[in-house]
Amino acid sequence: MSLAKPVSTAKAASAGKTKVPNLQPRISTQQAPAAAETAAAGSGSGRITWKLVGILAAVAVVLGVFAVVAAFKPGADITNTAWVDEGATAEVTKAGTEAIETLYTYSYETIDQDFDKARGYLDDAKRDEFDSTADTTKQAAIQTKTATQASVTDIGVTMLDGDRAELLAHMNVSATGDAVAQGSAATPLSIKMEKIDGKWVLTDISDSEG
Repeated sequence: MSLAKPVSTAKAASAGKTKVPNLQPRISTQQAPAAAETAAAGSGSGRITWKLVGILAAVAVVLGVFAVVAAFKPGADITNTAWVDEGATAEVTKAGTEAIETLYTYSYETIDQDFDKARGYLDDAKRDEFDSTADTTKQAAIQTKTATQASVTDIGVTMLDGDRAELLAHMNVSATGDAVAQGSAATPLSIKMEKIDGKWVLTDISDSEG
């Protein structure tokens, strides 16, 4: 998925959801959406959230069965230890949440520091991809005095195999331009992570609906 078309928060507010590229949301220079459009966006976000919750619940049931098999058949070969290994699952869930929120949160006043922090959650390939659009995003943020705030509302591990993991998440991003609210975007994400030198980092991130 190309980084050339980052998130437009104003467009998301009117459509109810948006396609999110691998990294860096775009700065929106449009005016804040009308109240009716914002309400529509909220209802769309709720629909996506409940869909994600349903998917994660189904995954939990399947992985719960795996856990039972492992308990009664110690010799069973179960590669996917998501939710079976509770400690590792909690660790990668926390890392995934922090990575997503760090990547999509920045302020024009602290953007260099924010981007440096974001790079710490990426593997080499994703860091290069991030850097290819970072300056464009920085200049737009400074010109429009933009700040974004991302929050992960739902997240769950679907695969955990040693030092590799896959997760589904739902993220909300709100933005302000020159201290004026510009709307918000909501989207489901699919991410892949790898533990490198003792730290979980992102190796892939995309819109889980497409």
